[in-house]
Amino acid sequence: MEEKEYKGFTPDYIDRLLPNQIFVFGSNVLGYHTGGASGTARKKFGAVWGQAEGLQGQCYAIPVDFGKGIRKDTEVKASVEKFIAFAKENEQLFFFVTRIGCGIGGYRDDEMAQFFKDALFVRNICLPKSFVDALKGGEVTFDLDRFLKAQDSEMYTYADALNEIKAGHKQGHWIWYVFPQIKGLGHSYMSEFYGISSKEEAKAYLQHPALGKRLRDITQALLDCNNPSAFNVLGFPDVLKVQSCMTLFDIVSPKDIFNDVLDKYYEGKRCERTKRRLDGREEKAKNVIKTSRLTITKNYTIVLTDYQKEVKMEPIVKAVYILFLKHPEGIVFKHLPDYRTEMVDIYQKIKPLGLTERAIRSIEDVTNPLLNSINEKCSRVRAAFQSEVDPTLLEQYIIMGKSGEAKKIALPRDLVVWE
Repeated sequence: MEEKEYKGFTPDYIDRLLPNQIFVFGSNVLGYHTGGASGTARKKFGAVWGQAEGLQGQCYAIPVDFGKGIRKDTEVKASVEKFIAFAKENEQLFFFVTRIGCGIGGYRDDEMAQFFKDALFVRNICLPKSFVDALKGGEVTFDLDRFLKAQDSEMYTYADALNEIKAGHKQGHWIWYVFPQIKGLGHSYMSEFYGISSKEEAKAYLQHPALGKRLRDITQALLDCNNPSAFNVLGFPDVLKVQSCMTLFDIVSPKDIFNDVLDKYYEGKRCERTKRRLDGREEKAKNVIKTSRLTITKNYTIVLTDYQKEVKMEPIVKAVYILFLKHPEGIVFKHLPDYRTEMVDIYQKIKPLGLTERAIRSIEDVTNPLLNSINEKCSRVRAAFQSEVDPTLLEQYIIMGKSGEAKKIALPRDLVVWE
C-alpha cells in the first residue's frame, strides 16, 4: 500500500506497508494466525505463530477470539487500551487498525468501535471507516461496491454464475460474492472480505437496486434448474455456503424466495451457525459451545457439518480414524491385527485406484501393536482436529483411552452422519 493511498481510514485491503507502518489485526487467544487478517499478518507482515498479542514483525496482534461462541469484553478492552498506550509511546510508527473482532470474534463494527474510542484522535492510529462512523454517532455505511466490482470483473462474473446455476452445475470460483454469508464462518481472505457483517448490512444488500435483484434472480435460477440436489449443483463445501446465505437472507426477509430454497434443497433446515451469529447474544454470554455433527461423505471426506469445515488427513490417517469411528466400543491396540482386513477395505474406499506396495506396508505397520505407527497416526488425528474445534471439545473427536484399554472416539454416534 502506497503512502498516497492513505485517505484517513484503514484501507479494506492491505498487501504491503512502508517501513514505519504497522498492520493491526485480531488474533485468537492461542496466537494461531491462520485465515483472514491474521493469515495476512503471518504471511506478509511477520506475525509469529503462537504469539497472541503485541508487536511482532511489522504487525500488532490484539486477542479477540477466545473460542467458538465466547466473548470476553473485559479482556478485549484491556488489550485495546494496552495497544493505544503502545501507539502513543511509539510516535515514529503508524498503525493501521483492521476490522478486528468483526469476523470470527463475533462483534459488530459498532460494538468493537467502542473499545477504540480513545484511539479516534491519536495521531498515529488509523481506524476503519465503519469504526469511525460508529464513534462519531453517524449511520454506519456499508461497502457494497466490493460485491459489484467482483460480480462485474473480468473473471467469474455474476453472468457466469447465473449461467452455471441455470445449467445445474457450478464450475467457477464466485460463491463468496454471489451468495454471501454472515461474516465469521470462514477463515479465508475471500470469506472475510465478502462476509456480511450484520443484519443491517444484509438488509442494505437486499435493498440495493442491483445486488438485491441479482441475488433474487440467481436464487430463482437455483429453484428452477432441473437438478434436484443442491449438492450436485454446488458441490462441497459450497452447498453449505448457500444454505448459510439463504438462512441469512431468510432471517432479514422472511417468507421470501430464500425460504423456498431452504424448503426444496435443505428440508427446511436453517444453518445453525448463521442463526447463532445473528441471534446468539445470550448463548455467547453463557459461553455455550456447540458440538458439531461429523459427516463422512460418500467419497470419505470428513466434515464438521455445523462449522462448515473439512478435517483434512492423509489417506492412511483417515483410514485409521474411520476404523475407530466404526467401532464405538473401542479397539485395544494389541488386537489391531484382527482389524487388518477391515483397514484394507476402508483404505481402498478412500483410495479406489488400488493398493500400492507402500500403502500395504503402511497398513501392516499401523495394525502391528509392536510398532509405534498407530500412536503416531493417533497424534496426527489430534493435530487435524486441533486446528478446527474448540480446545474444550477436542477430546470428543480424537482417539483416546488409557494404556492397555480400548481406545475409542467419544463423540456420540447420533452426531455422526454417514452419507
